[in-house]
Amino acid sequence: MTGTDEYVLTGARVLLPDGRLEPGAVHVRAGLIAGVGPADGSGLAPGVRRVGLDGRIVAPGFVDTHVHGGLGFNVMSADVESVRAIGRRLRAAGVTSFVATTASVPFDRILRSVRGLAALTGPTGADGADGADLLGIHLEGPFLSPDFRGVHQQENLVEPAPARVAALLDAAGPALRICTIAPELPHAESAVRRLTAAGVRVSVGHTAATFEQAAAAIGWGARRATHLFNAMPPIHHRNPGPVPALLADPSVYLEIVADGLHVAPELIGALAALPGVRERLMLVSDGTDVSGLPDGDHHRWDGTAVRVTGGRAFTPSGGIAGSTSTLIDGVRVLLAAGVPLPVVLNAAARNPARSLGLTDRGVVAAGRRADLIVLDEEATITHTIVHGQWERP
Repeated sequence: MTGTDEYVLTGARVLLPDGRLEPGAVHVRAGLIAGVGPADGSGLAPGVRRVGLDGRIVAPGFVDTHVHGGLGFNVMSADVESVRAIGRRLRAAGVTSFVATTASVPFDRILRSVRGLAALTGPTGADGADGADLLGIHLEGPFLSPDFRGVHQQENLVEPAPARVAALLDAAGPALRICTIAPELPHAESAVRRLTAAGVRVSVGHTAATFEQAAAAIGWGARRATHLFNAMPPIHHRNPGPVPALLADPSVYLEIVADGLHVAPELIGALAALPGVRERLMLVSDGTDVSGLPDGDHHRWDGTAVRVTGGRAFTPSGGIAGSTSTLIDGVRVLLAAGVPLPVVLNAAARNPARSLGLTDRGVVAAGRRADLIVLDEEATITHTIVHGQWERP
């Protein structure tokens, strides 16, 4: 079925915008959700083709706001082949929209990648049908703390000086959606304010910030946390660090890498049980270009040596080298930890869409894009629908 087709998904359980999972049917027309009604489809477009789902779940398509690559491809190549290959892999895992995330390389190379990605923002398929949509760019680096840089190469880290921020905004235009900044760096305040004024969501991450510095960044306009807990100081009862400041402010959305390695599932489950926090949790893959590659030694696009062992990526010294998981893997990890399915699905779709100010996707409701997934009881995705179009065989 294509985005111009009209059909009704019947016999489903539908994740509604209020978080309830109820029997229902979804009417899709011209790439949009035309209506949601009773499970048998009564009252929804009589005579239109019915697609029975036998009790499977219809939920909004996932929105992954932190993706570096996959299958040997990296978004920083900024070429059509790479972006399409990454988009197809993501779609197979239920992702209908994603944000291409950069790494720390020499600044002129970052500008080249950003220009290329800006030109490719939009549908990733040749006709927009076979991959997740590229929403824009998440600049992760080079404005990071050298003490919490992870696998970002230290020689490529720089301060967010006004001239650099201006150059990035000029290169990316409206495609720059997210920028990670360590708020303790010189020029951070002016950078956060300038980026926020330009409509960019500033994210606190890869940072040595104190509680006070993180709180100040929120006051300047920061509204996200980049992979909370990772690449930042742990919580200490006398020196709390940035995490409590980010958790406490209701305006801050919180990235979580739920691959069972980056953050203990029990901790994520505890956060998901807290009203006011679970609505801000966002599953991200942090998927790198070695995602989906076989075990062994590999090199990422920026030259970083990585060893994949048991499907997980590590530096030669044993540190975590990004993630190799997808969002549906994170969904299963959290379900196994006892997090309710609606909470998990919202963390993968509704919350990240809201974090970007997107009102056209992220929930199953009339007038929204028909970006949908169909799952069975084992959280296996049986169909991914992007703008009304079913995935190809």
